[in-house]
Amino acid sequence: MKNFFTNSTSIWKVLPLLCAMFIIGCGDDEDPMTTPGGGGNTDAPIASFQFEVSMDNYQQVTFSNFSQNAVDYEWSFGDGNTSTEESPVHTYASAGAFTVTLKASNADGDSAEKSETVNITDPNSQLTVLAGQESKTWYLLREGVALGVGPAVGDNQWWSFGGVTPLAERPCILDDSYTFHRDGTFEFNSNGTLFVDATANGGWIINGEDAEGCRDESDPGVWGDNADREAFANGGDYTYDLDNPNSTLTLNGAGAYIGLCNKTPAGDNTLPIQNKTYTINTLVEGGIADTMNISLAGDGFAWNFYLVSYPNESDLPAIPTEVPVFGEDLPDASPDAMSISFAADDDSERVLLDTIFSLSTVDFAIDDPAGSGEKVGQFNRTGEQFQELQFQTSPDKFDINFENLTTVSLDVYIPSSNDYSGALTTNVIIGFADFSQTAQWWTDNREFVTDGSTIPMDTWTTITYDLNDVNAGAGTYALYDRDDLDMIYINIGGTNHTDTGTFYIRNLSFE
Repeated sequence: MKNFFTNSTSIWKVLPLLCAMFIIGCGDDEDPMTTPGGGGNTDAPIASFQFEVSMDNYQQVTFSNFSQNAVDYEWSFGDGNTSTEESPVHTYASAGAFTVTLKASNADGDSAEKSETVNITDPNSQLTVLAGQESKTWYLLREGVALGVGPAVGDNQWWSFGGVTPLAERPCILDDSYTFHRDGTFEFNSNGTLFVDATANGGWIINGEDAEGCRDESDPGVWGDNADREAFANGGDYTYDLDNPNSTLTLNGAGAYIGLCNKTPAGDNTLPIQNKTYTINTLVEGGIADTMNISLAGDGFAWNFYLVSYPNESDLPAIPTEVPVFGEDLPDASPDAMSISFAADDDSERVLLDTIFSLSTVDFAIDDPAGSGEKVGQFNRTGEQFQELQFQTSPDKFDINFENLTTVSLDVYIPSSNDYSGALTTNVIIGFADFSQTAQWWTDNREFVTDGSTIPMDTWTTITYDLNDVNAGAGTYALYDRDDLDMIYINIGGTNHTDTGTFYIRNLSFE
């Protein structure tokens, strides 16, 4: 105890210094928000903002600043412009995607950044490309494929104008113009000519003739026996509706159309309808020309139209006038017999005939469905719109002169197990055409047709035709009068529909 009291004076001298050190240490521990290395007592900044595009002006954007612990702001709008306002309003010069960055700083100079992408989109961009500021005129493409048809949008494998059919063969389609006005009105100008399709494709009779081709609209009888078709000509109170979200274009008013007047999503029609809705696949501005690809899509098919608009009308190409030579003229042959049995997929079962690529197919050496134990061919009608099983001479291809042949026969087996409740039929066709030198061989073909109702089901039936019978089926010429026919085809189940079916065939024979 003595020692303690003896040194008490020294203890009281040291105690204030210890307390001062203790207080300074506690103060540092209670200031965790000070920016590391900042050298000050200000809280670290947090950069935050939101933005809103004006409903009245899609190019104007209002930025709302929600930054914390900040006193200075630097905005970079991504288009080369900047601002130091707290919550600026900025107007972009054009549409586009812009990266906006906000740098928020506190009083000590410490900073934080936040970036957001602002998409400036013209809500009327498609309308501007389609109709311009006041109006814009479009034409079908005069270089390349102008229009076509196939099993799907963008697929023109069945036929194309500018591909299968040369553009110069149908100039009356290419001189049509389609003008869209900004106020929603639509103008069609046929320039006095009209393409009339064959009646089999929705065309009409002119002066008693089924005459496909270009027609002057002033010709007597060009509208047939129905004045309603005149709506396909110039005039009419036409309007259009552009649906941006769904990318569709609807033309309103009887006769308003693009490309071909009788094409609709429901199929070909001879009379005008009140509106047509096209799917817009592409609609873009270009350098010399703007481009538009639209489609009329139906059940299992699509018509595709390719259009251009030239800001400088003098850049519009002239309508082609020269028809290129298609294919080749095959050497002639006069066989005494031709046949293919389908019992085996080898040369032993063929005499001068073999299959070529077709949309209908055949499987060789299939068990006879009648149970004979023999092998036959299975004819597969696929889901394509137009199809047949095609043949040419083999191993070399020839134009066939039929002078030494009198009949053609085919054994067919029609199963009752197919679904005939729709468009599928039991009709059987054996046809002939110039495949190698005629781009549209189906416009000048010869067919022998058997009504399927006369063919019993679930048994073999032999169908025989006299090659010189000009009244059997479609086409009015005798095969003996032709020396350019090089393709033979079989169609079972009907055409111009997508219903499938399975049939059996054997012994296609010419004698």
